[in-house]
Amino acid sequence: MTALQQHIHHQKITKDVVRACQHLLLTSPKAQGARKYLDSRLSRSNQMLWQMGFFPPDESIEELISIVDKEVLASLTLYYPRFLAGGSAPHGHFSEHNLVMPFHNVYGDVVAILGRSLLSEEERRDGGIQKYKYTAGCQKDLYVYGLDKAKSAIIEKNFVIGVEGQFDCIALHDKGIRNAVAFGWANVSKYQMFQILRYTNNIILMFDNDEAGQKAKTRVKDRFKGDANIKLISPPEGFKDIEEFFRRSNDKVFVKRVIERLLTLEINGKENQ
Repeated sequence: MTALQQHIHHQKITKDVVRACQHLLLTSPKAQGARKYLDSRLSRSNQMLWQMGFFPPDESIEELISIVDKEVLASLTLYYPRFLAGGSAPHGHFSEHNLVMPFHNVYGDVVAILGRSLLSEEERRDGGIQKYKYTAGCQKDLYVYGLDKAKSAIIEKNFVIGVEGQFDCIALHDKGIRNAVAFGWANVSKYQMFQILRYTNNIILMFDNDEAGQKAKTRVKDRFKGDANIKLISPPEGFKDIEEFFRRSNDKVFVKRVIERLLTLEINGKENQ
């Protein structure tokens, strides 16, 4: 099998898994918690557009295996034995991070899958479980979430709005602000920056309103000021991030004004300083 054939095959089986997880999100009784969480944050149309899915816990992994052969899952390191005292048991890579979403490169290829735990912060702490988990071998600093969907708008407007979280990116696109991407953390790696620079050298950073986010965007600007024209803005005061603002603000007039401002931003405008 040639390298091209291997790539095509890998993309096919990876996308098969993504579609299977989408199906389980809509149909599995075990996915009720995931559906409730997503419905509180995204419309059903956005859930499907961004290919949100449900990866079942180990006790119901057969739901996924009934759609995608376990040898295929094993080849993607999504299914493997978990060794326990006295033996082993089947284990899914995202068994504790059941809400999953794919990452695409600018050509639409799936380059990684991200899983999110639906446990509370206290439950995660007690169980030693991280909030997020990526596919094996994934380096999140290599990817820019949403760039495949945003690139045309970035070229048209000649600037990009960069946020931390995937839900922030989706929320902006939902409001018509389609030149938005997410870096997945309170930072921007040189690899992420180089991907952005293929489309524009004008960047507006809108990181979270916490201390880490506010410090990070200044650090990013200082690091890349020789490569790009970077401006800093913040989500509305009183909200952690822009997605939370859109979801929780009761001031419809203010929400509309914020959307209009983001739609009409100018990279050289004084408001972005």
